[in-house]
Amino acid sequence: MKVRQVSDHCKERDCPTVYITDRGTVVFQGDPVDGADGMRLGPGEQAVELPLDVVISALRTLLREVS
Repeated sequence: MKVRQVSDHCKERDCPTVYITDRGTVVFQGDPVDGADGMRLGPGEQAVELPLDVVISALRTLLREVS
């Protein structure tokens, strides 16, 4: 799978980031979330936490690309 970074929040590889894949999916890189109240994860699933500005940055990039 190939990924392309769509959030401009971080230029390094070790901080929260949003990627689009060549399979038409989204990959989020962030800190793992353990025991969030109200969240039910299935087997093999993992939740990650991202700052809101990272998600907004990714959405702005994607909206510019489709406009």
